[in-house]
Amino acid sequence: MKKNILIIFLLFFSLHLFSQCDNSLIDRCRQKIGKATYIKHFKVRFEEGRKKKPQEKKYSILLNKGNHYRFNVENDKSKPGKGVIKLWNDYTFYGSSFDKDDGTTYEYFDFFCSKTGVYYVSLYFIDAKKGCAVAMVSLVGSYSMK
Repeated sequence: MKKNILIIFLLFFSLHLFSQCDNSLIDRCRQKIGKATYIKHFKVRFEEGRKKKPQEKKYSILLNKGNHYRFNVENDKSKPGKGVIKLWNDYTFYGSSFDKDDGTTYEYFDFFCSKTGVYYVSLYFIDAKKGCAVAMVSLVGSYSMK
């Protein structure tokens, strides 16, 4: 009996180890930023939630005027949820990896910062499905504000 319990435990534990919701997800996302400079990442994992009000995790980040930023999302392919990253400040919505009008999801979106300040990044899963995702902020370069 103890042997069967041990086998079941080891089987469950080994399946959990093969889940991609670990640091390898961060590494996969980092590979996709190309020559951009890594700044920060945010990782979320949610169980299935209510479709009308999906769970959402919010973070703040300081962005500088004259910089071109890229916001990437990488999803754990073993889970059904597709992560969405949004960017806004107290007054304006700037972008998202999901177009609500046509239902298209994007791996990334770019932001050209015209004002230094605190911005907010949030992550959620489309239709509140169970998932794990990493959002990564990278610096593509700077641009002239003439």
